[in-house]
Amino acid sequence: MMTRLCLVLLAVLLGASPALAERYFVRDQNEYAHALKQIEAGDVIVLANGEWRDFELVITGKGRKGSPITVTSEEPGRVFLTGQSSLRIGGEYILVSGLVFKDGYSPRGEVVSFRRTKTDITRNSRVTEVVIDNFSKPDRYESDYWVGIYGKNNRFDHNHMVGKTNKGVTLAVRLDSEESREN
Repeated sequence: MMTRLCLVLLAVLLGASPALAERYFVRDQNEYAHALKQIEAGDVIVLANGEWRDFELVITGKGRKGSPITVTSEEPGRVFLTGQSSLRIGGEYILVSGLVFKDGYSPRGEVVSFRRTKTDITRNSRVTEVVIDNFSKPDRYESDYWVGIYGKNNRFDHNHMVGKTNKGVTLAVRLDSEESREN
């Protein structure tokens, strides 16, 4: 009887203890894609310092409050997304930090988008300590905007945007879904 009670208590304790978060250090886009397939709430993907050329950085998943899925730089301000690069976020409780967009432009309408697709919009997520520096389309008359905020309860804070040279707003809060209008 005592052995059974100990086994039941052990099973309850093991089931209640949180899983350990994983940390993925990635050096290129292939390693990033591989890590993205494995991430869960609380996991961190660290991008190696250096230039990441023509990188359409996409992150989606279901983090949790207090355990977001994180994509960050090895050192803040030392990961440069250049060429035709962008960031799209979907899912919930996602944190992105420490990136620099420089020497290029987004192949999409936005450099940073708080939605991965029209149906995978972002909730409870944050982009912070990101720099967008002279990351405009080559044709100054071609319109774009650098940041598109969709979804609900998202934050874009402690960022630096400088040198927009083409038509279009710098940051747009998009209220094109019922959920986003309920903010």
